[in-house]
Amino acid sequence: MKTYLLFTSLAGMIMFAGAAISSDMMAPKGSSVKIQNYAFGPESVSTAPGKEVVWVNNDSSSHTVLIDGHESPRLRKGGEYRHTFTKPGEYHYQCGIHKSMKGTVIVGANGSVNGSMNSSISAKAPTPSPVSKAPTPVPSRVATPASSPTPTPVKKHIVADGNTVSIVDFMRFSPTELTVAAGTEVTWDNHDGSNHVIQFGNVRSPRLRHDSSFSYRFDKPGEYPFICAIHGKRMSGKITVK
Repeated sequence: MKTYLLFTSLAGMIMFAGAAISSDMMAPKGSSVKIQNYAFGPESVSTAPGKEVVWVNNDSSSHTVLIDGHESPRLRKGGEYRHTFTKPGEYHYQCGIHKSMKGTVIVGANGSVNGSMNSSISAKAPTPSPVSKAPTPVPSRVATPASSPTPTPVKKHIVADGNTVSIVDFMRFSPTELTVAAGTEVTWDNHDGSNHVIQFGNVRSPRLRHDSSFSYRFDKPGEYPFICAIHGKRMSGKITVK
C-alpha cells in the first residue's frame, strides 16, 4: 500500500513538472496581431526592442503588412508574418492591399510588452513616450522631435486624381462614377487582392492583377457604363464624357 501511494505521488509530481515546462515553452515571446474581418486586432500593441511581433491572417481574403516602407509577402488565410523591432518608437502600419486597415506598434525603451509586464513596469518607473520629449504639446502623428526614432511614414499606394478609378476594399470601384472631358485618358488601378477585368462596350482589358492598371482614351462624348468581367454587375461603374 505504501509503495502504491509513493508511486502515485511521484507520478503526480512528474505530471505537474511536465505541465509547467510545457506551459513555459509555449508562452509567447512577443506580441501577436490577428487579421480578422478586415481589421488588425488589437489595433495597437506594445513590445520591447529585439522582440518579435507576429501577424496572423484569419481572413479568407489576402492581406499584407506595410510598415516602415517595407511590405510583407501576401498573407493568405492562416499565413503569418514576423517582424523584429530593434529601436524604441511608435510605428504606424497598414495593409498594403486595403488602405483602411491600420495599426500601431509601440516599442518601449525599458522592455515593456503587452499585459501585466507592461503595467508593472509603468507603475514602478513611468517612461515618457517619444511625444513627451517634443518641445510643443503636438500629437506625435502631426509632429515629432528630430531625435525621435519614429520610422518613415507609410507610403500610400493609391494616388487618386480626376482621371483615375481605383479598385479597392475587395470588389469596389472608387469612384463608381467619373466625369471627364472628351480626349481624356482614364486609368483603372487595381489595389485589391483579387484579379479584375474592365469591360465596356467592345472594350475589354487584360486581366489586372494586384498593383496593375489599364488605361483607355475616351474621344467621343457619351455615357460608358463599365463592369468587372469576372465579378459581373455587382462590381460596376460609369464614365461620362462631355
